[in-house]
Amino acid sequence: MLNILITTAPFGNGHKMVATALKNAFINKGYTNVFVVDLFTEAHPKITETIKKAYIKSYDFGEAYSKIYYGSEKLTDMKVIELYRNFGYKKLDEIARQFQPNLIINTFPILSSLKVKDKNNKNIPVFNIVTDFYVHKLWISEEIDKFYIATNELQEEMKKMNIPVEKTVVSGIPIRDAFEEVENIANLYKKYNFRKGKKIVLINSGAFGVFRSIKNVCVELCKDRSIQVAVVCGNNTAQKESLESLGLRNLKVFGFTENIDELYKISSCMITKSGGITLSEALAVQIPLIIIKPVPGQEKENALYFEKKGAAIIANNTFQIINSTKELIKNPDMLNAMRKNMRKMYYKSSSEKIVDDVVESIEK
Repeated sequence: MLNILITTAPFGNGHKMVATALKNAFINKGYTNVFVVDLFTEAHPKITETIKKAYIKSYDFGEAYSKIYYGSEKLTDMKVIELYRNFGYKKLDEIARQFQPNLIINTFPILSSLKVKDKNNKNIPVFNIVTDFYVHKLWISEEIDKFYIATNELQEEMKKMNIPVEKTVVSGIPIRDAFEEVENIANLYKKYNFRKGKKIVLINSGAFGVFRSIKNVCVELCKDRSIQVAVVCGNNTAQKESLESLGLRNLKVFGFTENIDELYKISSCMITKSGGITLSEALAVQIPLIIIKPVPGQEKENALYFEKKGAAIIANNTFQIINSTKELIKNPDMLNAMRKNMRKMYYKSSSEKIVDDVVESIEK
């Protein structure tokens, strides 16, 4: 029986969702001793809360975030990185002594996992799940046993970083099984009380509901009576109430939605930010994307990759968001072309693939 320790982080919902998807996949395969730890919150709750607030604010101060994100890549070869390497080590070591894991899986770049030893003072195998379509150097260490990545292009990039091909597996990014399940679309229209024959634009404002000009976008899109607009506000209740107060007949507003996969499946396109997990979910159902002004860093890199692959349109201001959405929703050929491109990009059952490969690596 394997003891499996999965580390995650609280910055957006994505990393935790990947951890949960992997945990469920292990359990489905009969490996029930799986422990998920949010190491940042467990080890340094106050510092983590400050970082979380800064993460949300990064949408207002993109240039500053860009300097931190790309600047930190240059620090990876310097002694300064040792500070990060030690982050959370004491807590992780304490958890490891209690849980005695046979392996550690990171869904966030946590370097302290490399320092943890087993009861025989030997290194514990460490596997990294890269949760974007770009690999920041903080993920990279020659000591990592294996990397699970989203694209063939990343595999080539990692070769340039001296990571051998046999240490990388192009698996895609783990998502919930629900996104791969086939639904009766007519039933979903009925369930959410949408009118058949009218296309739906889904606006996913993300885990924090940070989309600032959402009210203007909704008002303008809803002027076209042939369009229905669905907005998911996450945990932002103020935004939800503000949009509901508009009283627009062809607008439906949701808070945090457990079955968001159902809204993806009935929508013709989605306006969203470009987190790696959101994009992977979109690939699973092939919903064409309009990406809201991406923050420089991993979201910008993700957005540029999807734009290059013909799966997304980047819109950098409110005017572009409205116009790009209207043009796309009225262009069935373009919608179909984008869906076709997304089918080529998607790796199905990535959680299952990762679990099988991890187990095989451990049991060799």
